[in-house]
Amino acid sequence: MINISIMSKTISIISQKEGTGKTTIAVNIATSLALFEKKTLLIDCDPQSHLSQYGSIYSRESSETLFYGFMGRASARELAVKTPIEYLTLIPSKPNLFLTEHRLAVKPGKELILKKLIQEIKDDFQYIIIDSPSSLGFFTICSMAASDWAILPVRCNDSTLDEISDLNEVVRIVQEQLNPDLKIAGTLFNQCSGRDQLNQLFSKNELKSIPYKSFMTTIPADDMIRKSSMLGKPVALHNITAKAAQAYFDFSVELMKEIA
Repeated sequence: MINISIMSKTISIISQKEGTGKTTIAVNIATSLALFEKKTLLIDCDPQSHLSQYGSIYSRESSETLFYGFMGRASARELAVKTPIEYLTLIPSKPNLFLTEHRLAVKPGKELILKKLIQEIKDDFQYIIIDSPSSLGFFTICSMAASDWAILPVRCNDSTLDEISDLNEVVRIVQEQLNPDLKIAGTLFNQCSGRDQLNQLFSKNELKSIPYKSFMTTIPADDMIRKSSMLGKPVALHNITAKAAQAYFDFSVELMKEIA
């Protein structure tokens, strides 16, 4: 068991682009933290609800999802669902979350509803991981407004630096207008074979130009991730010996140390 004692931390996984592996990263980080016996809450704040389709952590028996929290019809504790993984709890979503932004269009402070929901339950957990949409719209803003930290997942490719630059501007606006305490934990390179690949893809000056630190751990392009996702399982529950499973464990330890 990893003994890193901290106060509760809320962490958003933020990306404005499809294909960065954002949801897969969120569910695997949360699972790794739970397997380290850290009380962890995983929140699906994406109307596409891909995270809530992981059958190994959510049976879809609950009819109350994050939509009802946004609409003021349920508290966070009423929405929280225990998963078969000890130490891991989930607040699920369904596509009806799409209705939220329209119904709350004229409600003052709507971007802070998620933050208020989390405050009700925050002290019950050591880590709260929020999966938000692959966009910079309402639900992503809500996620950042509710968080202490954000992780920026990016793939190892030529568009990486542009993606980070776009995110940087939105983060700055959220910090100025909604959440001055929001901090960036770092950039997580996904589908990346390691620091050697980063050094081949980017010059030293380009890497230095990234406004946020890059985590030392990278997530490899391991076929076990795809197979486990198809089965609705975090990779550690599918094959704990897989390279990706070890990478997520390593990253979770690095993250805990970084934000302690």
